Amino acid sequence: MSDKQMTTITTWNKRLKKVYREVKEIEPLLTAAIKQYESMYSHGVKKIMQANLKEVITGVSKEEAVKFLGPKLLEVFEWDNVLPVEKYRKFNALVWAKRIQRELNQQDEVIRYYRNRLWKIHSLLEKLEEAYRKNYEKKKVRKVFELMHQVTYLIFLRPKRVSDIAKLIELSFFPMSKNEFLSLLSIDHSRERAEEVKSHIDSIPKQVDFNTFCHFVHDWVLEDENNDLFFIILSHTNVEAAVQRYDKYKLDQAK
Repeated sequence: MSDKQMTTITTWNKRLKKVYREVKEIEPLLTAAIKQYESMYSHGVKKIMQANLKEVITGVSKEEAVKFLGPKLLEVFEWDNVLPVEKYRKFNALVWAKRIQRELNQQDEVIRYYRNRLWKIHSLLEKLEEAYRKNYEKKKVRKVFELMHQVTYLIFLRPKRVSDIAKLIELSFFPMSKNEFLSLLSIDHSRERAEEVKSHIDSIPKQVDFNTFCHFVHDWVLEDENNDLFFIILSHTNVEAAVQRYDKYKLDQAK
């Protein structure tokens, strides 16, 4: 082996060590970020359920509520947290859902940051694997392959969700007036869509049920693109599936 080849391989080895350290650094940070997301999601679901219960058990005593909803009610919720309050709006569950989704979006940015770093590492490992393979460095090829396997696992790591926020909204949705519906949205006021959005708003019926809610939020996209929280909630399953398909496609292309 020539001196030049030795120098090149030494450089590759240094890169591999650096990448290895970076993966070891990212793994606990990504895992912690995902656990934080799961905790936030679980807390958010509980808040939405509490808001729904406040409306459901209005005027019901503690004993009647336990009899109606079962003894586990007080195992899951503190009574004071589900006790109806005066002038409590029945759409607070939707308000909570929106607030929680905003927080989840921020946490998802953290997760995506680490995932993007892992994609860059994966790309570098592909180049290192090819270089080692061309120089018949079988042990190094095996090490790179093992590290790529770990990186791939981390890329596909996703938060587990205790329930689906969109499903919770659907199950507890209260019909609302057109004005109540619009008050919940951050309407898109951009010049480009002004005429289109006005046309959609004009076509909203006086009473809005869940299907109508979905139609104008998800299909006609009335929300501002920088604050389209209900759209994200209703689209989450499809969007997440699309992201995973794209990740798989990128990995397949890399093979």
